[in-house]
Amino acid sequence: MRMGKYWNETEIHPQTKNRIDRIITGEVDDKIKDRVRDKAIHLNTINDFKALPLWLTSYIVYDRHSEDGNAMQWKKTEDIENFLKEFKQHSLRNPIVEQVITETLRVVKDIWKTYGNGSANFFDEIHIELGREMKNPADKRKDMTNKISTNENTNLRIKALLSEFLNDTNYENIRPYSPSQQEILKIYEEGVLNSETDINEDILKISKTAQPSTSELNKYKLWLEQKYRSPYTGEIIPLNKLFTPAYEIEHVIPQSRYFDDSLSNKVICEAEVNKDKDKCTAYEYIRDNHGKKIELSFGKVVTIFEEKEYEDFVKRNYAKNRSKLNKLMMEEIPESFIQRQLNDSRYISKVVKNLLSSLVREDDEQETTSKHIVSNNGNITSILKQDWGLNDIWNDIVTPRFERLNELTKSTNFGEWTNKNGKRVFQTQVPLIYQKGFNKKRIDHRHHALDALIIACASKNHINYLSNQYAKSETTRYDLQKKLRRHEQIEITDKKTGNKKKINVAKEFHKPWNNFTIHAKESLENTIVSFKQNLRVINKTVNYYEKWVPDNNGDLKKEIVKQEGNNWAIRKPMHKETVSGAVSLRKIKNGVSLSNAIDNPEMIVDKSLRKKIKQLIEEKNDKKKIQTFFKNIENKWNDKDVSKVDVYYFDNDNVASRTKLNESFTSKFIKESVTDTGIQKILLNHLEKYNETFGSKITEHPELAFSSDGIDDLNKNIITLNNGTFHHTIQKVRTYEAKGNKFNVGITGNKKDKFVEAAKGTNLFFAIYKDEKGKRNYETIPLNIVIENQKQGALQNIKPEFCSVPTKNEKEDNLLFHLSPNDLVYVPTNEEFENPNLVDFKNLTKEQINRIYKIVSFTSYQVFFIKNEVANTIVNKVEYSALNKMERGINGEMIKDICWKIKTDRLGNILNVLK
Repeated sequence: MRMGKYWNETEIHPQTKNRIDRIITGEVDDKIKDRVRDKAIHLNTINDFKALPLWLTSYIVYDRHSEDGNAMQWKKTEDIENFLKEFKQHSLRNPIVEQVITETLRVVKDIWKTYGNGSANFFDEIHIELGREMKNPADKRKDMTNKISTNENTNLRIKALLSEFLNDTNYENIRPYSPSQQEILKIYEEGVLNSETDINEDILKISKTAQPSTSELNKYKLWLEQKYRSPYTGEIIPLNKLFTPAYEIEHVIPQSRYFDDSLSNKVICEAEVNKDKDKCTAYEYIRDNHGKKIELSFGKVVTIFEEKEYEDFVKRNYAKNRSKLNKLMMEEIPESFIQRQLNDSRYISKVVKNLLSSLVREDDEQETTSKHIVSNNGNITSILKQDWGLNDIWNDIVTPRFERLNELTKSTNFGEWTNKNGKRVFQTQVPLIYQKGFNKKRIDHRHHALDALIIACASKNHINYLSNQYAKSETTRYDLQKKLRRHEQIEITDKKTGNKKKINVAKEFHKPWNNFTIHAKESLENTIVSFKQNLRVINKTVNYYEKWVPDNNGDLKKEIVKQEGNNWAIRKPMHKETVSGAVSLRKIKNGVSLSNAIDNPEMIVDKSLRKKIKQLIEEKNDKKKIQTFFKNIENKWNDKDVSKVDVYYFDNDNVASRTKLNESFTSKFIKESVTDTGIQKILLNHLEKYNETFGSKITEHPELAFSSDGIDDLNKNIITLNNGTFHHTIQKVRTYEAKGNKFNVGITGNKKDKFVEAAKGTNLFFAIYKDEKGKRNYETIPLNIVIENQKQGALQNIKPEFCSVPTKNEKEDNLLFHLSPNDLVYVPTNEEFENPNLVDFKNLTKEQINRIYKIVSFTSYQVFFIKNEVANTIVNKVEYSALNKMERGINGEMIKDICWKIKTDRLGNILNVLK
């Protein structure tokens, strides 16, 4: 139907042709909805149906907005479950999007069951906001990541520069942590860097650095000071007055006409010029006011550029910034800008909107996206978060962590209490050295709940009003403005008459209800963050293949057939790649009594003493006579005291593997880990050549000795290092370590003498046992044991969670419970531990919720935790120990000794507690 020059009436499908005929003639047909006739009322002949827009063609052919499948309706939670069961992996060709969709539907299903009891029509409306990057390809996401990194470096450099200005008395009104001043300096810097002026290489290098040195900052500061000009007058903007009220940030295209708050739409100009420009675009202002003289506050008079001067100035000074140049030269705002901005769903996944529509679609609604789906975007969320006071709420929630850091560092580097608008608040901050990569919002998982709250409370009116306000809409929604925002009467001077008059000015948005911020804070503080686990270790393999099978008529046809078999698939790596062999090492034990050494003379280290004792034994002397012999010579042999001697012994509890020479080969490591004593001597002699001596202190340099050049030097001189004896070249050496938690590869053949170590991420079960006296004992269960237990459990139809861990340990202590990564535990007070009934898990207090921790990892008998709401540390390796995790709670208690395991659902509701 829409093939342009290839249009041919005879090629239209007969069924579609019949529908078109009935639409043209108006003949009654129950299969053609009234809305289709309304949309096609202007189509009177068959040729009118040529080259129609896609949406209208879809209505005519399919009776709905899109040809994509049938519009579903989910009336009960089982409908979602059935969809998830039938959902084919890789059907969307994007595993991340598939995971987001399936997890979203599972959460929606749980909400429906928990709060709606699964009743039909529980959802009236669904509000959504999805990530902007979701539909972008990999190269686009990479560009965005690089841009974010560059912006972050710029922000840190700007803060460092402002801090430098603060210490310089030549600059006025400096506030290093002021967002507005940071933005002013960014615009100032951008204007210089993007001008056509040649810039020295060292200056360009500084401009890309996050934290330049003091000398570099001084050089950069002087360079900035000599460059920048106002785009409307060409006058120099002195850097020392940049942050005073004399200069302001000015939007090239006014925000009242097009909402663009990016740097590409901002310049710095004189405050009086900014006021005079008002709601004009840059080019409109020059066109209507060229040559106009304006008196500045400090007595100077400036002249607005003539049109030709302005064009030359802009083209010359913004040649490297095409986006800003285009906006400065723009006479009218293109309609494409407005349409792009008005499209509030441009970042929303079509599939997610379609699926969620199934929950709120009305019976006669056939559109892919239901009218009860409300799409939001990040800009609207940010505006409402500020106006509704939720930024201050978030600051209150994360303040304890900043206060704790002040206590740990014995400083006020992370904020202090100040008075703000008559209210005492804690002003959080982070030292410049830690600001790279830091985002206050993202240090706490509850920021997702905060955003969800705003999205839920943002009505269609909010979205319509803000979309109209920040775009060139022909209709200004004063009705919505009056309804949604607080108004305040102010007095201004009429620009034309010079008379004073009062006007109503729209201020912040009304809050959704009274005490909204109080309720929001209470809800966020009472939120328990739950985490998805990945504990799948084994499962039965189910494979399908195509097979030719005869049908009822004896003809062969292909069918998908399930493969027979009883094979298991292991879903975790069994062990690290390195395989070690069992090794028996002869070591020396010092200070063994002569009496004990006589029992096994072959193991005595001193050859002469060993030979003498063996001689005495051959002469038929018993142990007592040999002891008497040495006693008579005062336990002296070759002028040495032999009452205590060194003896050899064999250590069989070690494993060895081949290790490539590297910088970890210090003298201590060589002596304690290399199995071959001859190679030990060669390596020690080689390492000694690179030693540095400062007085009595010797500094080793294994990073030089065992670099690629150092290893070449070792092998060139290996005969000299081996005291003149030939030796093969050395690249790898056999090193040993204690067997520890390593386990046998197998139990038969040579596999029983080969040992491997559990791979990272396979410590999945930490067992807590309890003896008869109530004392807890701990053990990390190796993956190979978990696999065997789950296999045996599967044969008896026991769920993996109940059979992965042995019910008794080697001491016959009973299993109390087991923990896995991402499990939650509650840390009771001493009083609660003695009397568990004091804790009501259906109604926890704020202080009790603050004592819920998440399992991070464990090894052997240690288990590590983090507060359940912590998403990122404020300061790496400082806030929560050098490991960014803790064995002890905030108050110092050993968590594993007293914790209770709590099981939650996806919504954070506590289902069960194991004590």
